[in-house]
Amino acid sequence: MKYIPRWLEVRLEGALQANPVIVLTGPRQVGKSTLLEYANFLKEWRYLTLDDPDTLEQAKEDPKGLFLENKPTIIDEVQRCPELLLTVKYLVDKSRRSRKFILSGSGNISLRQAPRETLAGRARYLHLTGFAFREFLGLSAQGIFDQIWEGADIEASNVKASFNMDHTVWRGGLPGIILSSNDKIALERLSGYVDTYIRRDIQDLVKVRHPQNFRRLMEVLAKSAGWESVQEELSKACGETRTNVSRYISLLKDTNLLYDLKGYVYKNERAYRQSKYFWFDSGTACFLAGIRSTKDLNRQRARGRYLENFILQQILAWTSLQIEEPEIFYWKPKNADGEVDFVVTSVGKGVGIEVKSSKEIKFKDTRHMRSFLKVHPEIEKGIIVYAGEKVYPVASNVYAVPWFVF
Repeated sequence: MKYIPRWLEVRLEGALQANPVIVLTGPRQVGKSTLLEYANFLKEWRYLTLDDPDTLEQAKEDPKGLFLENKPTIIDEVQRCPELLLTVKYLVDKSRRSRKFILSGSGNISLRQAPRETLAGRARYLHLTGFAFREFLGLSAQGIFDQIWEGADIEASNVKASFNMDHTVWRGGLPGIILSSNDKIALERLSGYVDTYIRRDIQDLVKVRHPQNFRRLMEVLAKSAGWESVQEELSKACGETRTNVSRYISLLKDTNLLYDLKGYVYKNERAYRQSKYFWFDSGTACFLAGIRSTKDLNRQRARGRYLENFILQQILAWTSLQIEEPEIFYWKPKNADGEVDFVVTSVGKGVGIEVKSSKEIKFKDTRHMRSFLKVHPEIEKGIIVYAGEKVYPVASNVYAVPWFVF
């Protein structure tokens, strides 16, 4: 199968010029190993994986001997041997930061904590998401959203969609799923992915006494994607204590499978602050929620919610490319109806984003966005992502943007 270049390659290559060690994290099966094996600029690097029992044994018993060859080195699945990081630190310091390493593995606690303690001041952390839709199509990361973020004025233009929105949202962005030749194979792979994750990742990190309750919690979180969640309600729904629910949610966040968006509050504004939870992948969220087809997606009146999750994936893929990674919030005032789904902010910049599953956007549809921009002058522009086929300014500083070009 032909390798599809990833947007993060350019970011990774640039970060290596300034840092001796790169730690590449991300959920299982988003393509970390594939990127490290096939990216052109890494062709001359030595590739080691601790999934290889012989390599793992040497890493534990003779770590210095593993690096006798003075070449830039990739160590995949490094979380299997955290003590190897002491040798990496020693070699980086001995070479006066001239030796280069890329450490990769699933975004779990053992990988996240050990490098931060051992490689402080030496490592840069990068995160790989599943495919952004435009990335999968081989398009540039500098799309409409990036142009609006940089302050460009966008002129009206028609764009033709050759993809089914519901089917794209249902498949999500995991390489193995999006590349499946048919939906039956995609379902089989999604089922295996969820079961393997529970068995390999969570059970490696913590003893889950009642795996069925943990699975039920994931299903409840998937069904309520994008809603404000109260842990007491989640506890009742999955039959676990609030303490365990909090612990499990922390694990899902630490493994980069669940994202916790807080409410955007400016100064003394009366707006909601509680968490909204989204999954890292709309396809996985649909599967966990029991949505087995695009018919189910429409039958359950859930397409808007999972389209919202899908758009968050596109935002996350974009933010992972930035040197100063922007923050993502939602905005919901307490004294009015309506909300802005996402508020993306960084130093001196900000964009509000609403997601609608309708095929047409009129001026009245921008009411909440206009209210938001009026009371938040620090946010310069707004975007309405929708199911149509035209990019156009629909109000002052508010643009309608089709889902497939966002």
